[in-house]
Amino acid sequence: MMWSLNTDRRFFYFATLVLLVVFGISLIQNVIRYQHHASYDIWTSVIYLAVSVLLFIPFMVLSFQVQKELNRRFGKWYWLTVVLFALVILFTFYLLSGILLHSLEFFDHFISEDYARYYFGREALYHLLVIFGSSLFVRLKGKKKRTTIEVNKGRKTITLRLDTVHWIEADDHYLNFYTGTDVFIKRANLGDMAKQLAPDFIRIHRKYVVNKSQIVSKEKKQRQEFILLSSGKRLKVGQSFAPVFW
Repeated sequence: MMWSLNTDRRFFYFATLVLLVVFGISLIQNVIRYQHHASYDIWTSVIYLAVSVLLFIPFMVLSFQVQKELNRRFGKWYWLTVVLFALVILFTFYLLSGILLHSLEFFDHFISEDYARYYFGREALYHLLVIFGSSLFVRLKGKKKRTTIEVNKGRKTITLRLDTVHWIEADDHYLNFYTGTDVFIKRANLGDMAKQLAPDFIRIHRKYVVNKSQIVSKEKKQRQEFILLSSGKRLKVGQSFAPVFW
C-alpha cells in the first residue's frame, strides 16, 4: 500500500497555489492601474479577488471531473470536446457575470467600461487556463500506465498499489479488492473497472476481475472452468468469458 497524496490532490494543491499567485498579481495590477481613479477603493479589489478565488476552486474541481469523463467517453475526440466545453463555460460566464454585475450597477458606480472589458478578458483567460491546464493534465495522466487506485478501508481512503491486488469482486454497487492479506472496497462498476485496468487485469466472470500476474493455472472440471491464483484462491470462470487466455 502507498499512504501518500494521490496525483489528483497534488494537482489541486498546485493549481490552487497558482490561482492565488495569479489573483495576487491581478490585485497589484488593479492598484497600479486604478489607484488614481476617484471611485477606486483597494478593499473593493481585495474582496472581489477573494470571492473570485473561492468561486474558482469549485469550478476547478468541476472542470477536472468533466475532463476525466470526456477523456473516458470520447477518446480520440477528446480535444474537440474540450474546446466545446470551454466555449460553453465562457458563454455561461459572460452571460451570468454581465447580468449580475450590471444588475448591481457595479460598473456604473465603480469604474469605467474600460475596466469592464479588462475584467471580462482577464476572467476569460483564467477560465481557459484552468480548463486547458486540467485537460492537459488528464490527457497526460491517461497515457501513463495505471499503477495505483484509491480504495477505502473503514473510514480511511488510501492509495493501493495494483500489483498487490489478486482479484476484484463485485458486491452490489461496490467492489472488493483482495490482496494477499487484506480486503479494500470502492464504489464503482466492475465493467468500467475492468476496462480501466486492462490489459493487466482480465475479467473472467460477471463478478470477478483477476490480476493476470497472479494467475497460476487454469483447471477444467466437466464443462466448468476455474482459475487458480497464487494465493490459492480458486475462482469460477463465467461461461460467457470462457475460455480464458492470459
